[in-house]
Amino acid sequence: MGKIAIIGYHEVPTQINPERTRWDIAEEVIMGAVKNAGIDKDDVQGFINVAPQAQPDLISATAFGLLPEHFGFKNVKDNVICNAGGASTTNCVRMAEQWITSGMCEVVLVPHITVQSDIPAEDLITFFAKAPMHQEWEFPFGMTFNGAMALITQRYMHETNSTEEEVAAITHALRDWGSRDPYSLFHNKPKTTAEVMGARMISTPLKSVECNMLADGGGCLVIASEEYAKKHCQNPVWKLGHGSDFLGGTPVVREDIFWREGYRKSCSEALAQANLTVEDIDIHEIYGAYPFTQASYLEANGICEPGEGARYHAEGHTKLGGKTPCTTIGDATGRGHTGSGVSMAFYCQVARQLRGEAGANQVEGAEKVMMVTSGGSGMNTLATVWGN
Repeated sequence: MGKIAIIGYHEVPTQINPERTRWDIAEEVIMGAVKNAGIDKDDVQGFINVAPQAQPDLISATAFGLLPEHFGFKNVKDNVICNAGGASTTNCVRMAEQWITSGMCEVVLVPHITVQSDIPAEDLITFFAKAPMHQEWEFPFGMTFNGAMALITQRYMHETNSTEEEVAAITHALRDWGSRDPYSLFHNKPKTTAEVMGARMISTPLKSVECNMLADGGGCLVIASEEYAKKHCQNPVWKLGHGSDFLGGTPVVREDIFWREGYRKSCSEALAQANLTVEDIDIHEIYGAYPFTQASYLEANGICEPGEGARYHAEGHTKLGGKTPCTTIGDATGRGHTGSGVSMAFYCQVARQLRGEAGANQVEGAEKVMMVTSGGSGMNTLATVWGN
């Protein structure tokens, strides 16, 4: 395989700001990423768009080529849209790699834009209840996204003898990261474990702050070939290895209830391609949207003993300064949920960390990052190792 690299990125803060239009965000992130890469916009030869959720007009605009046309990109060979839920950004990057290694392009833009605050709350609730749930066997019985993840969390607590307080400590750790991140919806708003425990119950055992707050945001990556990156970029962020595993689209019938096997298989494959071990990874960026995924990931990769993931968080190991820095943007619960674009925020953070640009959340000496995404209600686990 040929190498690819992130040579530029740009992101807007995750906010609730309906006055900021989708095209406003698109202009900032697209032109900002081009500027960050230090290239001319006409060096870009492809657009691979992360599909926005619950926004049909924007889906049409991005799918049918209005972004490169509107912003005057003259040398684009093709424009597509990719929807795999929260795994969309990873799939966009994989498609960019295919375009580049096939010789079709040298430089590909991967943008994402979301504004959810101007969508009626009832419509958003209905969309995110139906989208990840089986329309015949789950949704008709009152199952929602929060409900499904709460049931899995309850089962996780039962099987591991983890307490609600230990699970709440995961969200405390995520909000700790988010509170120092100026791009987070929860900047300067940390939550103690006690405050998480005292929040309003949504679906036992998940409290309101352990679920996702829908918000607005956007980001963009510039992906380039090895030759182009070495010639035009002083600090490229290299893709070193990748792995994937499919768990299934319907939560109620999955055998891998806690995603452990998916995490193990995908991460093992990515590490093998990169010729690394899990001990070589400096930061683990885990997009799972709900707290139990953070614990499952650690257990699956042998970072802690099986069943000890929540307690590992409660002991403080995953926070800044801990021995296993995890999810340094705070995941969706510590940053805000921008539809399928939460994973875009993760990729921007990977670039920040490996370039030493993560500010108050910078992990000192970070050279290798494991980036993991999942789509839908957790249909897959996609793991990618990045290095500087």
